[in-house]
Order: sequence, then structure tokens, then C-alpha cells
Amino acid sequence: MQDSIKLDLLVLSPHPDDAELLCGGVLLKAKRAGKKIGVVDLTEGEMGTRGSIAIRRKEIAAASALIGLDARENLRLRDGHLIEDAKLLSALVGVLRKYRPTWVLAPHWEDQHPDHEALGSAIAHAAFLAGVPKFHPKSGRGVASADGLPYRPRQVWHYNNRYGIAADLVVDISDVFEQKMELARCYASQFGPGNSSVKKKAEPQTRLSHGHFEEWLRGMHAFYGQQIGVRYGEAYCVKGPLRVDGEWLF
Repeated sequence: MQDSIKLDLLVLSPHPDDAELLCGGVLLKAKRAGKKIGVVDLTEGEMGTRGSIAIRRKEIAAASALIGLDARENLRLRDGHLIEDAKLLSALVGVLRKYRPTWVLAPHWEDQHPDHEALGSAIAHAAFLAGVPKFHPKSGRGVASADGLPYRPRQVWHYNNRYGIAADLVVDISDVFEQKMELARCYASQFGPGNSSVKKKAEPQTRLSHGHFEEWLRGMHAFYGQQIGVRYGEAYCVKGPLRVDGEWLF
């Protein structure tokens, strides 16, 4: 995968697997529509109850290949320690200037997981700063300069975590839902009971590893799908009016 390409769609993911689990439908639909898509994971998920960094890296590679991502990287910030500070803002501005995405997906700004909440709150600030020429001028060369137009993404959507949100928009993902389930299964260390190895049996059980997890995931998407009269939907929130024009992504 290339790691320095202008993207149509960029998903910002606090932990490996968030992009697939929470935005997998939109990623698959955008790829099918011929868009350039990428994911930036902020941490390696090292504080996760199950699995390890090494296992997660293999799972990331499998999921990325299944989607057909054009770019993916990991910022290797500290899992469980994301806060909206200068370090996070600078990292996000660098990512936005590097990939120049038209469309950004980030967590909801209100979430029970502090890493999700920090990223969801910071993205609007970072999207503004990415277009300020004097903010970290080195990373802004050719992107935001005194004699050129500043760069900012056109749209930011905030995705739903498993706790639920009142959606501003719901994307029909019925045609790619089963593929999205395959993406979730790539992260066997986290979701579902996993395999029957002794090591797996010794790991603590979590809500995500429960045998009913796939049923819950299917139910959540059916709930949002019902709201727009389709089988399965992915829910998103936006701040401010949503721009829709002749270049609509789907």
C-alpha cells in the first residue's frame, strides 16, 4: 500500500479494528465506487485485554487487504492516553496535510472510551489548523502557504461506537454488510470467541469476545437500517450542514 497519496476518504481510528468495525461499510462502498481510501490508526491497541501488538499487526494486514486500502499507517501514540493536546493536534494536522482527504471519518465527540472522545473532539480543531499556513509551516509546504489556498477536508463525519448515537445520517450498507462482517472476523483476537487454542482459552472474556457479538453487531446495523427503510445501515453524525453536490461519493 502507498502511504503518501491524495485520498478521497480517510478514516481516523483510535485503535486497530475501529475503522473496520465502525466504518467498514462506507470503506467498502467507497472502494467499490473507485475512490482512494485510507486508514490512519493512532495507537497499536496495546492496552487491549486480549491479543498483542504482534497479533494485531497480522490482523490489520488481513483486513487492509480485504478492503483494498490505498494507504494505512499507525502513528504509535499511547493507547489509553489520547487527550486533545498540542501533540495530538500536531499529529492530526500532519496526517491531514499528508493525505489531503476530501472526506474524513472520526469518532463521535461524546463516547465512553476516552481515546475515541479525545480524537472525536480534536478533529474539528485539527481540520481548521491544517489550513493555517503558520501552524507547523514545515508540514504545510505545498499544502498551506501564504501564496496558496489553505487545505482543509470538505467533510468530517463522526462514526458510531457500540454505545449508540442519534444519527444525523445513515448510510445503506446492505449490499456490503456481509463483507463488513468478514472484516470484523479478521480481528479474531478481539471479536467473537476466537479459535480453540489453550492460549485463547486462558485470555479474559470481554463483551467483544462474547459468542453473541456478531448477533449484537448485526442487530445494531439492522436498527439503523430500519430507520431509513433498508436492511442494514451505518450511522454517522455531522456538525453543521452536510454538503451534498454532484460529486457525492457514492
